[in-house]
Amino acid sequence: AGAAPLLKDIEELVNGQCNVEDWGCLGRCGLGPNAELVQNNGQTSIVEDLTSFKNAMAMLTEEAELEVPGKVRKLSKQKWKIRREEDTAKRAEQLEKAFESIGGEDNAKAAAEPMLLCSLLLLRAKENLKSKPAEALKDIEKAVKLAPAWPQTHLALAQICEVQGRPADAVVALKTVLDIGKGFNVGTTKRLLTRLERKVKEQPQVADALAPAPEPAAKKAAAKPRSKSMGKKKASEGGTDGQAKAEGAKAEIATPPLPPPVEEELPEFLEWNLESVSMLNHDCLRMVLTSEQQSFRDRQPDVGEIWHVDLLKEGEMGDELKRAYTPASTKSDYKEGNLVLMVKVYQTGKMTSYLSSLRPGNNLFVSAPHPTLNPRDYPGLVMIAGGSAVTVAIQMCKAVLMHHLMAFLCILCNKTMPDVLYVDEFDKMVRDFPTFHLTHCVSSGPVPASSVGRQRWHGGRISAEILAPADASLKAVVSGPMGLCQASLVLWKRLGRAPEDLKVLDELPPPGSTLAEEAAAKVAPPPPPPLPLAPPVAPAVVRQAVAQVVLPAQESMRPGAKSPSALKSVEEPTGLSFLQRFFTPFIVCRGRGLEEDDMEGTTVVSVVH
Repeated sequence: AGAAPLLKDIEELVNGQCNVEDWGCLGRCGLGPNAELVQNNGQTSIVEDLTSFKNAMAMLTEEAELEVPGKVRKLSKQKWKIRREEDTAKRAEQLEKAFESIGGEDNAKAAAEPMLLCSLLLLRAKENLKSKPAEALKDIEKAVKLAPAWPQTHLALAQICEVQGRPADAVVALKTVLDIGKGFNVGTTKRLLTRLERKVKEQPQVADALAPAPEPAAKKAAAKPRSKSMGKKKASEGGTDGQAKAEGAKAEIATPPLPPPVEEELPEFLEWNLESVSMLNHDCLRMVLTSEQQSFRDRQPDVGEIWHVDLLKEGEMGDELKRAYTPASTKSDYKEGNLVLMVKVYQTGKMTSYLSSLRPGNNLFVSAPHPTLNPRDYPGLVMIAGGSAVTVAIQMCKAVLMHHLMAFLCILCNKTMPDVLYVDEFDKMVRDFPTFHLTHCVSSGPVPASSVGRQRWHGGRISAEILAPADASLKAVVSGPMGLCQASLVLWKRLGRAPEDLKVLDELPPPGSTLAEEAAAKVAPPPPPPLPLAPPVAPAVVRQAVAQVVLPAQESMRPGAKSPSALKSVEEPTGLSFLQRFFTPFIVCRGRGLEEDDMEGTTVVSVVH
């Protein structure tokens, strides 16, 4: 969130001191918006949390060591607010104040600093692009005259030409951008150019106007090559000497070697064909896509076992929408030209509304695979996933479990039972991997009455009680809606775990926002402090208390292997009677429970704080 306006802000702040380009996923979505700095010596670094103008300025001046003049800084701070203001009237008012801060657009002071004025003209043109296209065109043409070498002015010109139904003029403007060569996103510009050229072809009168004129008949006759019979006649008139000379000349002319084939540039996105669409439940789609562009897919680098792709929706006026999706299919399926996506449709979602409108036969832009995480970095793991992030959990669980047989706790969060998908996939992992523990959290409606083995059903939201059994040394990964990511982070900190050990793959709500406060409020309060030990209780009462305790069970590992657990054992208290030692775990409310060992049939006391 905020990546598009941030790109514009940084571009105007650096003012040509370096190249600023849109980029793909940096693998730190929960900490973003982020930026990657690439030095001239090839060294790279990622700067996180660019959520404020102050942080963006610190990145440019301290990390990149760039100079930002005071006037540029002051105006850029105003534009930062304008780009993030949702109220149209307030944006217009702030924009007017920004023009006044440089002395007005017709002031000589503004003309002396063309880049400052240009940036405001383009900002105002974007506001008027649809509602007042004539005024927008006037601002853009003025900006082009002031800064003809700035690609953003020609990009804006292409946008207004498209709005006014002049795709041929838009094509000319985009070719000018490509000729400038830097300071813009090449991939986006080329895709926009391709789309506009397609529009030109769809308008016969425009296509005819752009077609090259036919050559005059006289010119064709002058350029007409001599016939073979004429050539032979001239050679025969020269006798045998002439024929020998012709043959010698022919022998001396060597056929030039063919140039090596030029490998076509690997595009950022490929068009995949939508083969079928089906419903997985009331709001989730299963989309099957195919691709015949084998040569491009073969050249794409290996990205590891945990990966995702970006989907692209082209919009009007060069606007593009990108979203990351983790496929439900495998990497080998992708190499063979098959891709299966699970899409949860939200009524207000821009991308999911678009995806749900597609029908078999339509095309969809899909990026090359991007790496998500390295499973070797997680010898043991707590995986938290909500909603459509179940596909992330499947990839993560399978990859980590194939490399490590360490403790693994997977928590899947859904609203209702119909939302729970891919149950068979997780059931198989529970059967195949003895260290794999699975908890389903269903916030609304009924859940299965019993929990079997290492698979547990919990009626309610994720809580400290659910997370606590995991060993404190384990790292965690969370993926899903903003609210779930925020709640998981709050719980993780509340349990005393290091925040850096929790990897958030999706966006977190802005600090102090309503969504952040609501997510924190929904998290259950911390467990109460321990109660004092109770006096000895009759054995019958103890047996009744034991019978009421239900916790996830743990199976043993394969024969001959040690069985690590995600749950920590408690040392038996000393200095107490037999009855006190036996009953103590059940009367200490904070952090005590039972775990049933399926193989042995005995109970093991476990700490869950």
